[in-house]
Amino acid sequence: KDDKDRKGVNESSKEKILTNSFVIMLIRNTLLSAVKKTRLSTTTASGAGSRRSITIGTDLKTSSLTLQAARPWYMSPEEGSNDATDNAKSMTDLLEGKTVAVFGVPAPFTGTCTNEHFPPYQEMAQQFLEEGCDGILCYAVSDPYAHHAWAKSLKNDFDAIEFVADPDCSFAQAYDINTGYHDTSLGERSIRFSMLVKSGIVKTFNYVEDASGDADVLLADAKANK
Repeated sequence: KDDKDRKGVNESSKEKILTNSFVIMLIRNTLLSAVKKTRLSTTTASGAGSRRSITIGTDLKTSSLTLQAARPWYMSPEEGSNDATDNAKSMTDLLEGKTVAVFGVPAPFTGTCTNEHFPPYQEMAQQFLEEGCDGILCYAVSDPYAHHAWAKSLKNDFDAIEFVADPDCSFAQAYDINTGYHDTSLGERSIRFSMLVKSGIVKTFNYVEDASGDADVLLADAKANK
């Protein structure tokens, strides 16, 4: 009888252990599912799929923010200054009294930016001038040195397209066009966008999904806002 009792206790203990293990596994899977859903929700809310924009009519010149001129790293003072203050570009510097076509890329040296977004602007730069634009700006959340190196690798004509960098993402954050590309190791950047700006006033803003067709869209904006 004692052996039977002990056997019964052992079987009961095993059942309790199995039940507890099952409950623990169920809780673990539920928690993991909740975490995945939260991550997906966060990505959708702040990621590239979220349609953010700068409001039409916004006067960018009222901002005290500055961007950095894209540039090489100078090895001596005679070549130039690497100091951020010396290379700061205010909104007034960039936009006052001008009609400017601005396109923003998430990151230099990335595939879509290099192969689809930039080339049409390079090819159509003269057309923008003919439609009343005084210049074209290529914006990116980047250090100014990588942005400049990218422009050089693309054989950019800096007289046609000026490259400006937003090293700390402050411009993108200020106008709520920042987003996370953490899944591809790019961290926080801006959405892909373009806009037509006349004397600092945003006339049109495009959330870009078709990178290769964006230059055509912004050129049409320029024609409509002559």
